Amino acid sequence: MENNKKMSRTGYVAIGILVFCFLYFILWRIFKEKMPLNEYLSHIYKNYDYYASRVLIFLPVLILVFIILNAIRSTPAKRFLRLQSSLPTSKIHSVAKGLAEIEGTLVMKNPLFSPVDNEACIGYYYTIENIDRDSEGKESYRTIHRETQCNVFQVTDDTGTIEVEPEGIELVLLGETNISSHRGKRYKETLLKNGQKMLLVGYADSKNGIPFIRKDEHYKVLGITSASGITIWNKYQPLLRSFMFTCTIILLIIIYILTQ
Repeated sequence: MENNKKMSRTGYVAIGILVFCFLYFILWRIFKEKMPLNEYLSHIYKNYDYYASRVLIFLPVLILVFIILNAIRSTPAKRFLRLQSSLPTSKIHSVAKGLAEIEGTLVMKNPLFSPVDNEACIGYYYTIENIDRDSEGKESYRTIHRETQCNVFQVTDDTGTIEVEPEGIELVLLGETNISSHRGKRYKETLLKNGQKMLLVGYADSKNGIPFIRKDEHYKVLGITSASGITIWNKYQPLLRSFMFTCTIILLIIIYILTQ
C-alpha cells in the first residue's frame, strides 16, 4: 500500500528555496549593506526591467529543461514500457529464466473485493482524490491516497500456465474500471479481472522446479498492461517522440532568435 499524503522530496526542496529567497529579500531590504551579495542584489533591483525581460525569454528554456528531466526520470512504469518494447514475447511453456515478457489470459485464484464497487477481482489500483472547485465552479482533483493490492494469480496461453507473485506489481496504461464521488472526494479503481488478456514483464524464476514470475530486482520492474493497448502505444509512441523532438528544436530556434 502506498499513501500519497506525504509531499515528495522535490516539492519540499522547491518550497524551501522559495521561502529562503523570500526571507533573504526581506532581510536585504531591511539591512542592505550588511547583507552578503548586496552589490549584486542592488544591481538587479536597479535594473529590474532588464532582468525581467531576460527571465521572460529564458523561462521557456527552464520549463523545457524541467519537462525533459521529468520525461527521462526513471519510474517503474517507464522502465516497463522501455523493456517491453525491446523484449520478445515468450511462450509460457518455453520461457527462460531471467527477464521475460509473456502474453496471455489472467486466471484468478483467490479473489479480492475492490474498494469502490466491491467487485471480485485479481487485484486493483485505487486512488482517493479531493475535489476542489474554483470561484467559477470548475472542478480540479488532487490525489491524497493511492494503493495497489493484488493476490497471486496465473497467466495462461496456448502452451501452458504460469503463476505470478504480484508483490511490487505496476498496472500500466490501464483505464479506470469504476469511479464514484461523494462528500467532496472522488474514488477511482482500476481492476485486474479473471479472463482479461494481458501482457506481463517480470523475472521468470523457479521454485522446486516449478516456474513462476516475480519482480525483477535488477530492473525493478513487474508490470502488466492490456495486450491490445500496448500494441497501440508501440505504434504511436515513435510519432509522439518525433513530434516532441521537433517542437523542442523549434522552441530553441525561437529562443535563439529572441536573444540576438
